[in-house]
Order: sequence, then structure tokens, then C-alpha cells
Amino acid sequence: MLSTCLRRCAFAVTLLAASPALAAKPPEGASAEAQQLARTKAHEGLKLYGADRWQEAFEVFKEADGLYHAPTLVLYMARCQRKLGRLEEARGLYEQVLAEPLPEDPPAAFLDARRDAETELAAVRAALEAPAAPAPASRAPASGVAEGERGSLLPAGLAFGLGAVGIGVGAATGLVSLSKVSDIESRCDGKRCPPELKGDADAATTLGHVSTVSFIVGAASAAAGVVLLVVRPDGDAAPDAAGAAPQAKRGVVWRAGVGLGRIEIQGTF
Repeated sequence: MLSTCLRRCAFAVTLLAASPALAAKPPEGASAEAQQLARTKAHEGLKLYGADRWQEAFEVFKEADGLYHAPTLVLYMARCQRKLGRLEEARGLYEQVLAEPLPEDPPAAFLDARRDAETELAAVRAALEAPAAPAPASRAPASGVAEGERGSLLPAGLAFGLGAVGIGVGAATGLVSLSKVSDIESRCDGKRCPPELKGDADAATTLGHVSTVSFIVGAASAAAGVVLLVVRPDGDAAPDAAGAAPQAKRGVVWRAGVGLGRIEIQGTF
């Protein structure tokens, strides 16, 4: 920070003390009034540059250079263009500073301006020659349906969950039913069974029915889950460009219900 301030002060002092003999290319017939106005403009440009008002600073430095030319003014014009992201314009101004012949016994600020221009020009050229980063390619959905228009996976998940529960209950009750039947058969004499086994036989029959119904519910729910996974119903359509309300999407809406002695699966198209 201190180094930057010192260089700005050196720039201002050099311009204030400059005479037509020190300028690289002084305008022909430059008057004392023009020189004084150029000094004033240079001070104004430095203030604008320090306030990050680079476009305004560039215009002021350019006007000052037109009144009384100095390589320090061109250097700051290049810096303004670089700050504004205009690297091509900045490169041209830096090259102008380097190509400009200096007078005999030039002031230190002029020599510093040439050295700074050489360093900053190398950075500008490197930025211009750097390959531009490729823009990320947009990925379209493989199915051809825009993202955000597909429905939720929740219905499919619920269907698969119901299927898993149904199959699990069917397997458990089936095993218990088979176990009871096996126990009854072991206690019967051929086709004749003791009367006290009637309750066990009824329980085994009930468990068998429950097992059958559970397996049916589980299989039907799993099949519905597969359909819901592919269709994904109830997806919200995006409004069109005119802001009209989206039309209802065509699809399949499934409803499943289980009750005592019944299974209900409905599909609406």
C-alpha cells in the first residue's frame, strides 16, 4: 500500500515538474496554461483511479494526455482499461509506453512507467492467450421429459412397502398355519381326530386364509409399485410462457386398499 502511494506521488511530482524538454512527445506549441490544466487533470484522474472509478479516470487521463503528453499518463490509461476488463485496449496502451522513445536523462517516473508497463503487459498477454473455459453442456433428461415434470417416487415407494409387508405377513402366517396342520396330523389317527383339536384346526384354516390374502396383496402391491415407478403420476406441469395454468397431465393414478376379505386396486387413466 505504501509503495503504491509513493509511486502515485512520484507520478504527480514528475508531471508537476515536467517541462516540454522532459515530455516524450510534447504537443507542438503547448502553452503554460495547457500544462497547468494537464497537471490538474492528472490529479483528478488519480483521485478517480484510487476510488475505483476507472472509466471516469480513463477519460480524465486521456484528456490530460491530449493537453500535455507523458508516458505516465498512458500507463494509467492502460491500467484503467485493464481494470475494466478491456485487455486488448490495455495491451495496446502498454505497448505504446514501451515503444515510445524517452528523452535524454528522463525522470525516474518515466523509467518506472516503462518498467511497470513491461511487467503488466506480460500479465495481460498471458490472460489473453489463456484458453477460455468450455461452457458446461446442458444435460437433457434421457426420457425426453423435462426435469420438474416427472411425478414423485413416493407412491411407488408406498406400493413397494405395502408389497413387502404383505409378502412378509403371508410368509409368517403360512408357516404358522403349516406348523399347526402338521401338529394336528401328528395327533390324529388317520382321518379321525380328537374333538379337542377342532379349535386348532379352525385357527390353522384362518391362518391359511390370512396367508393367502397377504400374498395376493403383496404381489399386487409390488406390481403396482413397478407401474408407479415407471409412470410417476401426479407430476406438476410447468406453466407456459404466457402464464396460463398448466393442463392436467395424462397418466395413471393408482389406488390400493385392503379390507377384511377384500383387495381393491383401481387404475384411472
